[in-house]
Amino acid sequence: MDYIKTITDLIERNNEEEWFEFKVNWFEEDKIGHYISALSNSASILGKDYGYLVWGIDDINHNIVGTNINPYCNYKGEPFQNYLARNLNPSIAFKFEELYIKGKRIILLTIPSAKRIPTSFNRVRFTRIGSSIVSLEKYPEREGLLWSVLIKGYPTMINTESPIQNLTFTQLKNYYLARNLLFNDNTFKINLHLYCENGKYNMLACFLADNGGIPVRVSIFSGVDKSKTLFSVKEFGNQSLISVIDRIIDYSNSINITKAIENTHTGVRKDIPLFDQECFNEALKNAFIHNNWLRRVSPMVTFYEDRVEITSFSSLAPRQTIEGFYNGYSIPVNEDLSAIFLATHLSERTGKGNPLIVSRFGRNAFQINEDSIVVTIPYNWKHPFSNMVDKLVDKLVDKLNKTEIKIFHAIKENPKMSQIEIANITNTSKTTVQNTIVKLKQLALIKRVGSNKTGYWEIIDDVTPQDN
Repeated sequence: MDYIKTITDLIERNNEEEWFEFKVNWFEEDKIGHYISALSNSASILGKDYGYLVWGIDDINHNIVGTNINPYCNYKGEPFQNYLARNLNPSIAFKFEELYIKGKRIILLTIPSAKRIPTSFNRVRFTRIGSSIVSLEKYPEREGLLWSVLIKGYPTMINTESPIQNLTFTQLKNYYLARNLLFNDNTFKINLHLYCENGKYNMLACFLADNGGIPVRVSIFSGVDKSKTLFSVKEFGNQSLISVIDRIIDYSNSINITKAIENTHTGVRKDIPLFDQECFNEALKNAFIHNNWLRRVSPMVTFYEDRVEITSFSSLAPRQTIEGFYNGYSIPVNEDLSAIFLATHLSERTGKGNPLIVSRFGRNAFQINEDSIVVTIPYNWKHPFSNMVDKLVDKLVDKLNKTEIKIFHAIKENPKMSQIEIANITNTSKTTVQNTIVKLKQLALIKRVGSNKTGYWEIIDDVTPQDN
């Protein structure tokens, strides 16, 4: 084990989590035994191989400050480590390591996770809830969860039963066939691992089914936070979630208007989108692959006037390091779901998504919490949404292709442009612009005000949604 790499990974996490703890010079012998029990049991619940107690790190800002503790002392007439080992049940191979980082002395206590039975100290089984050390006996649900992990293994989409068992898969079949992928009606449930060991449908089946009942919503707010007006909540879930990603990407493309920015010195025009669509697509796919679907809570996409946020409700995979996460050496939270995304070409296992986002927006684009990851993609300019956004975007997604949407946004941005100017800005032909304008008029999205020469285009406001 690379101990310095381990400590560096722990330091880089935003907050302490239930499987590791930072101290400076605190040293209470019996309570260290409580920590060993608690961190061992919590690590098991969270699918970690080890828990850690680290001295020499400030627990608030994670600065390396060093420590003067002595883990090799005597306690109650015997070596302290013998005292710990004698009172732990079962015997686990905990280990103290003395290290120096940036010239500061660090003590690392490595604690194996509980395997067959919970780890106890002085006959008491402890666990961590938040930053507190508590007796498992007082928290029967947490104790039951630990026993379930010890008996069945760490919960996954494969070994966890779906709460709905009368599942159907018509949409999944259509999704495969539309992409010319092989779909065998007789064997797909086995090939895609849709059963638990007891023969019942699992959570992967629930995710892929027509009627799994998992909602997925995209929200649009008028301001920069959720205290402002909520203009739209678009429902994409309660169906086979394999097709939802494409639909959300189409929806986001309709929102992602483009401005033509002209360089005053060179006269060169450049199309600038509201936000980076490629980064959005990668963040959305990763959110679905890494979300904790066992809770039947889906990722959340939220558009504000200055940014879009994509939130997945899970932290990093048990064996995922922070550095590996940012550099694209990603370990999926849901391995089998990731394999399906790969097979259906929804994703490529190239690891480019996170490095791409980091290269364009820095690591601050990610907020990694204990139970969620939020990716923030800033806009290239502020864009307050109006009341017409919901039905307008619905029409764009349902009726127009990407080129037609681009032309519509160009007209909306500058209603006085000529057809030739629109063609130049959108990199299309005049014929394409003419045909699109006819279609936009037929869909009652625009109307002409004034003459062909001196008039302008007006966005028809009867697409404004009614208040809910």
